[in-house]
Amino acid sequence: MKKITLLFMCAFTFSFMSYAQNDCASAQAVTAGITTVTAVDGTAPTLVCDGEPASTAGEWFAYTSAIDGVVTVSANLPANTGGDTNLNVYSGTCAGLVCEGANDDVDLNGGNYLSEVTFQVSNGTTYYIVFDNRWNAGGFDFEITETTVSCNFSLPHAETFDDNSVFLVCYEKEDVDGDGISWISQQDLDLDGDGTPETFATNGNSTTGTTKNDWLISPAFTLDAGTPYEVTSRFNTTQGSGSLEAFIIDGPSNTANQVATLFSNANIPDVSAFADLEVQAYEEIHQFTPSSTGDYHIAYRSFGAGGTGFILLFDSNITSTLSTDKFTSNGFSYFYNKNTDVLKLNSAIDAGFTSIQIHNILGQETLNQPLSKKTEYIDMSGFQDGVYLAKVFIDGKAKVLKIIKN
Repeated sequence: MKKITLLFMCAFTFSFMSYAQNDCASAQAVTAGITTVTAVDGTAPTLVCDGEPASTAGEWFAYTSAIDGVVTVSANLPANTGGDTNLNVYSGTCAGLVCEGANDDVDLNGGNYLSEVTFQVSNGTTYYIVFDNRWNAGGFDFEITETTVSCNFSLPHAETFDDNSVFLVCYEKEDVDGDGISWISQQDLDLDGDGTPETFATNGNSTTGTTKNDWLISPAFTLDAGTPYEVTSRFNTTQGSGSLEAFIIDGPSNTANQVATLFSNANIPDVSAFADLEVQAYEEIHQFTPSSTGDYHIAYRSFGAGGTGFILLFDSNITSTLSTDKFTSNGFSYFYNKNTDVLKLNSAIDAGFTSIQIHNILGQETLNQPLSKKTEYIDMSGFQDGVYLAKVFIDGKAKVLKIIKN
């Protein structure tokens, strides 16, 4: 934000202050928790990550990560209500800083001028946190929060992109066209107006004249030779047509070997009504069988001419189909009641259900129990909110259901 009066007052105040010897080389070591800043009176950062005007002073802190995951640096705390901060975060060395993130206002339109940045960290790496005096040189508190993230995914796996920490750490995002626009995850847009935000991965417009080429690559799945696997993808496009294709690759890079092509859809029609984006999403279901045991990745490529629409990827699910032939949908129905947290299963054929297995989004088994009736009721009230894959069995055949509990 631009507040000329406040900036002038800060400059006037600083003409009467002595500067502390606080710069990158002498940055104060900090750890997770709350740190109090008494005043912003050190050396101003010369590398500005958010394109805002340069400042005249800064306060430097050095944080060395003890985890692999993500860290949030936030001045958006109750103690700072009404304050105004500006934040840059760097990796690298003092002689060669690299931008990791920056933020001026958490909510400019809402009048919250405090700052917050979330970024990926590696164990043992030092990051530099710098608050400058662009809008205020007064004291405040900031908090460092650490979140450890594991990328050891198992099957079945349902990815709905509702965890930005997992997206940041576990997914490779490759801006091959070099236009500075790559895949991001979105957790706070209520597309259909029902009061619940939809979650998805998205890739925005390329610069006009630039051929779009952006890759989103999943973490590794260890797959067995000769075993058939099924990948389900749900997606849509808005604000212009978009193009999306998907592959199975044998490494975490767009240059890896393409084991299988799942689909390729060019010029997907634009859905202009936000409320229809997920309910009218396209669904691609494809099977593949690896010839050798190893680690494989699901890779999505957003492509097409510059200035094309936004791709929204809602789901990316993978499961094994080995030894569990599917039973037909016309012999089975289910209903999940969000009000009672009860999953109702109904078999329209002579045989009753034999068992059910439920896994969470990380592939962890949360329920495994025998069944016997043609109509079964599964109480999920004790489950945490999230996405679950329920595999139900009838006479050795199985069907996988996706349940969203919220």
